[in-house]
Amino acid sequence: RFAAEGGMTREVISHFLFLSERVLGPLTLQWAHAEYPDDELCETHVAARLVNAEGLPVSILGSVGGAQPDRQEVTVKGAKASRRISEFAIDTLSTGEAFAPTNSSPTDTRATSLKAQLDDMALLMAGKASRLATPEEALRVQELIEGILANRGVQS
Repeated sequence: RFAAEGGMTREVISHFLFLSERVLGPLTLQWAHAEYPDDELCETHVAARLVNAEGLPVSILGSVGGAQPDRQEVTVKGAKASRRISEFAIDTLSTGEAFAPTNSSPTDTRATSLKAQLDDMALLMAGKASRLATPEEALRVQELIEGILANRGVQS
């Protein structure tokens, strides 16, 4: 809730930026706008556009608030198929029709994603390749996130 404690961009969008950089390579921030209800509080809305070296775009749109359940998703759009990951663990595919599951959906997406993180931590601790961020990747994502949040507006 307080800007000094995080916010949706640092806590959630950072994961999707990491995934985007793993898939597309290093990204450059083209523009961003973050809205804050107050200087002490976290952002409530954010929009940004980033591109990779080939000019492929990554668009971000996020908001918090209201009486509704949390929803997080990332969609990778392709000419022949598009893939969407929702709630960090639900993988779906579209070839032009409605998105359909690629496998059975976990009953508890939080438990599934936390177990995957712990499994990858064990690989990392054993000196093996993992899906976790390297220190260099984590720093790149942090710099992109802070760049997005620096472009702020205060809601009136």
